[in-house]
Amino acid sequence: MGSSQSRLAATLTSGLFVAAACTSAASLAPVVTPTASPAITVTPAAASQTAAATPASPSPSVTPQPTPEPTPVPVPPKPTRVSFDQQVRESDDGRVAEITQTVTWGAPRTEGVEIRVYGVTECIAEPADPPPGTSGPCLVVHTPVPASVRTLLATASASDGVVSWTWTEPGHECGEPLVFYDPDGPAYSAVVLAAYSASGHSIFAIAEPGGWWRAALGDIVC
Repeated sequence: MGSSQSRLAATLTSGLFVAAACTSAASLAPVVTPTASPAITVTPAAASQTAAATPASPSPSVTPQPTPEPTPVPVPPKPTRVSFDQQVRESDDGRVAEITQTVTWGAPRTEGVEIRVYGVTECIAEPADPPPGTSGPCLVVHTPVPASVRTLLATASASDGVVSWTWTEPGHECGEPLVFYDPDGPAYSAVVLAAYSASGHSIFAIAEPGGWWRAALGDIVC
């Protein structure tokens, strides 16, 4: 009996030692505590940084070409081969006269060009105080003919080459003027013409220079 108790006590003691040993082994095992994963920052490649930092080269600019100016159309040339004619036809009793004046030209004859014929209302070339018994033309070449001394007599297409105008007036009892004029319009002493187009007009050509005369002593003036 005593022997059996001794073996039981030894067995219990051994169990205690084993339990203690297991407990000690469990307590000595390391405890692993999970930690948060570190944040990962992605840095762009150096080439990408350079591309972002360097702007794209601009396309070469194209210089606009200037629009060419249209070629100006020249003004028509001065009329040439110009002539003037004046016809006076009086009635049988001499109380009425029909006057027809005609201007002709050889050039220009271009389509789209107009010829305008003007009477010159001043005897521009007459001297201020000519001596008695002298005379001369009212117009000479290169005489300026401003608009203030022009009255329009007739117009025609340049291709016609001729233009006329007619009026009637009382018959003349004492001589005739060198250049007749319609009594219903301004008096004129010379006749000029020029060629006109959309681009301007030519210089004037003299069709009839007219004339001035200073009576001498003893001349009869009616």
